[in-house]
Amino acid sequence: MVATCFFVFMSNYITASISPILVPIIVEFDISVTKATYLITCNILTLGLGNLFWVPLAQKIGKRPVLVICAAVFFEPAIWSAKASSWGSLLGARIVQGWGASCSEALGVAIVRYDSQAESDTSLTCSSLMIAGGSAIGGIFAGLIGHYNTDWRWVFWMDAILTGVCLLLTVIFQAETNFSRPLVSEVGEGMEVSQFAELRSQLRGSWTKGLGMTGWYDRDTSIWHLWLRPLLLLQFPAVVWASITYGITLGWVVLQQTANATAFPEVYGFTEFGVGNLNISYLIGAILGCAFGGPASDWVVHWITKRRKGYFEPEFRLWLIIPSAILGPVGLLMWGCGLGNHLDPYIAIVGSGITYGVLCAVPAVGMTYVVDCYKPLSGESITVLTAFKNTFAFAVSFAVNPWLTRDGYAKVSGYMVLIEGLLFLTTIPMYIYGARARRWTAKLVT
Repeated sequence: MVATCFFVFMSNYITASISPILVPIIVEFDISVTKATYLITCNILTLGLGNLFWVPLAQKIGKRPVLVICAAVFFEPAIWSAKASSWGSLLGARIVQGWGASCSEALGVAIVRYDSQAESDTSLTCSSLMIAGGSAIGGIFAGLIGHYNTDWRWVFWMDAILTGVCLLLTVIFQAETNFSRPLVSEVGEGMEVSQFAELRSQLRGSWTKGLGMTGWYDRDTSIWHLWLRPLLLLQFPAVVWASITYGITLGWVVLQQTANATAFPEVYGFTEFGVGNLNISYLIGAILGCAFGGPASDWVVHWITKRRKGYFEPEFRLWLIIPSAILGPVGLLMWGCGLGNHLDPYIAIVGSGITYGVLCAVPAVGMTYVVDCYKPLSGESITVLTAFKNTFAFAVSFAVNPWLTRDGYAKVSGYMVLIEGLLFLTTIPMYIYGARARRWTAKLVT
């Protein structure tokens, strides 16, 4: 578990660690700000899309071999980045590194498919905290390195050390968790004694046996079926809603991070150290957002269920979107108007922190809602959510610099508020018609 959590943490650490050193990279390679932002956005794109390849492969040949291969692919581009002699080479390294890291998010929480409801909530919240915390701490740490070392490449050398530790932990500690589960065990009754004994023998295997690279192979399911199955989940309204909601809120954070890397040095004269410390507001927002989306969400759902005399529906979780629908626009306007009108930098910094907190709260609610709706397909649900939220984030942040140059920070933040507000309003029909939509799609859940 520690190895997996560290892998999830590092996959997002690497994405954000480049933000404080974008300006030195722009100067050294003589590139535009737009090209520099591709180093972040393209990494995010492959970080999401890679799930559609790696996770089904892990279901076929086992999680351990896939995680070990991905950890190796994750490690090598860190050295490549540190030695890159051109922008194209650095971009290639970032794209490959995102592809290698991509398996970690979905596989890290795949266990929720077989957990109880309370354990699933905890797993998803911990995963969200690793994702958000990794991104925030990556920016802070990279800012420190950039401040005390004039060579920006040392940020990537430190990335190489940490990804090397990640590879080592994965090789030594990441055991195989795939095993044959009798269908009756999903409901906990009707299992024969012989089946129970066989299941227990699989679970009680030695630690060294679990570290083998050939401990699992699914001979019954075609790899093509496994690759296509996550895409079929786009038939479910809850999955589409959660993917777009998560993607847009992530997109705004990526937009802010890429813009902040050059805006704060330009407007307020921030150094790499100052740009890195902007992530402190992200870290605070991450902790508060995950606490709200996890334990607070559980408390509210349990309270509503108790008032309904024990009757539970996944739609009860959607009430937790209301605070995000209020705070999200506030954070976006504080950021955009603060930078656009050259107000006190703390206004934009606090706005960024609020936006980051919303990013952490929304997926914690949305992913748990999808898992509650389609428990048998929770593994595939997490895969498709991770893939498409990064795709949406890439789409809304890819051309961030031309958009900001044309319209300015204040006007862009107004558009962001409009888009986010309309998106959050779709929660109302999801709450009203969600149960009916689940009944319509029940036959597809197998």
